[in-house]
Amino acid sequence: MSCKKEASEQATYEKYLIKPGDVGEFHKLENDNIKIFLPEGFAIVSDEDMIAFRKEIKDEKVRYYYEKTFEQRKAMDGNYYNFYANDYATEVTVQTLPYMPFSKQNAKELLFYLRMGNERFQEVTGIYHNKMTSTYSGDASLQIFKAKYRLSYFIHESKEKEDYEVFRTVYLITSNKKTFSVTILSPFKDNFDPYIRKIKL
Repeated sequence: MSCKKEASEQATYEKYLIKPGDVGEFHKLENDNIKIFLPEGFAIVSDEDMIAFRKEIKDEKVRYYYEKTFEQRKAMDGNYYNFYANDYATEVTVQTLPYMPFSKQNAKELLFYLRMGNERFQEVTGIYHNKMTSTYSGDASLQIFKAKYRLSYFIHESKEKEDYEVFRTVYLITSNKKTFSVTILSPFKDNFDPYIRKIKL
């Protein structure tokens, strides 16, 4: 994808980009006593609704990725909560995990496990997760690890990668004896950090 095209498409979504000053609202995760804070416009939806949303995605490759991520998720343990916002064309998934405190020292290990999972997913789908950034923040009471990816698709005929218009951000969060992940799939480069910091446990 050319830089000119990317800049043009980024500008198209500029009015939807999430900014720290934007207002939001809390959504209670009933089975886990967690309140997640999201921009206005997000609503919790059922698995059936998420499947229906994905069927409406016109780009076949993008739709394929969303469907495969859903299939992979169903094979994993934990409680799941789906959120979707039409205005952002963005979905957020929260998954509870076994309690796992971590620190900056083992952040590289967390990134390794994410990469291994992405590589297994790549073998099945041909979809690559190209890491853009990874960060750690926190203290003894709260730990947050973040990894952001841009997706690409392997074209067998040309042996080249084709960029998707999809970005994936994964947050791993531990606090108050709980660990969970927040995964965001979006067609543009968003920044959910201000919202993640407002989560209540």
